[in-house]
Amino acid sequence: MDAIVLKKAEECRWDCVSLGEVMLRLDPGEGRIHTSRTFNAWEGGGEYNVSRGLRRAFGLRTGVLTAFADNPVGRLVEDFILQGGVDTSQVKWLKYDGIGRTVRNGLNFTERGFGVRAAVGC
Repeated sequence: MDAIVLKKAEECRWDCVSLGEVMLRLDPGEGRIHTSRTFNAWEGGGEYNVSRGLRRAFGLRTGVLTAFADNPVGRLVEDFILQGGVDTSQVKWLKYDGIGRTVRNGLNFTERGFGVRAAVGC
């Protein structure tokens, strides 16, 4: 079996690239989803969170490979990613048809957990 040859870090563009969906996370704060009238907006997604964390905590060069509908929600998520210092040059922008028939941006509503009640997602 052939050995795996790794490039030196200085020969690579990124230290980490995440592959996967990045969603708009809507958080009702201390309230519940079904009674809230306001939400804080964040970006999120398991794979992306790793790249953002590595960038912010350790200063690594990170990027994300994903796709977004080219609409205001997609551009908002892109802005959050850029604020986190993660490279968006590999984001694929897909034409939005106005109703989400062919492409959509993910939305994730997440309530905080309290005491023994775990966080709730929708």
